Amino acid sequence: MYFEQLKRGAAAMELRLSDTTIERLVAYLELLIKWNKAYNLTAIREPEKMVSLHLLDSLASLPYITGQRVIDVGTGPGLPGMVLALCLPDKEFTLLDSNGKKTRFLMQVKMALDVANVTVANERVEQHPLQGYYDHVTSRAFASLEDMIRWCRPLPAEKGTFLAMKGVYPDAELAALPDDILVQQVDALQVPTIDAERHMVILARKDK
Repeated sequence: MYFEQLKRGAAAMELRLSDTTIERLVAYLELLIKWNKAYNLTAIREPEKMVSLHLLDSLASLPYITGQRVIDVGTGPGLPGMVLALCLPDKEFTLLDSNGKKTRFLMQVKMALDVANVTVANERVEQHPLQGYYDHVTSRAFASLEDMIRWCRPLPAEKGTFLAMKGVYPDAELAALPDDILVQQVDALQVPTIDAERHMVILARKDK
């Protein structure tokens, strides 16, 4: 059931996912459903809504992952980080969250599905040691753009970008950004079966 729902959604988004990748995403979803009953990893309980609001919503950022090294800050139960990692096994993902329940779940997913390209970091983002390392810093419902930049500023490599998934167009947040941050683009995202606005905000540090 989830397989077909996910396959139809990915096709509607013009994403080319193999059946094997979709099967791994479904396996991740089944683990999330199981663990959520005991650990409250997400407020969304209905599996069909999880496909739309978690998996397809996370997949909307897939076309923007062009670099090799990605850190997903405030990843929660792996959204979008684990979803992207399952789709892009040749790229390197660090999934960071300060919530121990959520990072324990991610470790279980990593072991159960043998996800070799994921590192799980149970820490606060300002304590993360790999500064100037990542091609992309991703976030989904993590913080305001201003806070994201303040906490994550040291993490990207010289040409790295911040990829922030937002709901409605974030006029006020964009206006509050520091002067040394460049807004590269803000794209409206179309996510099947979600009747709400979604935007991808791409930011970078200006060249000195």
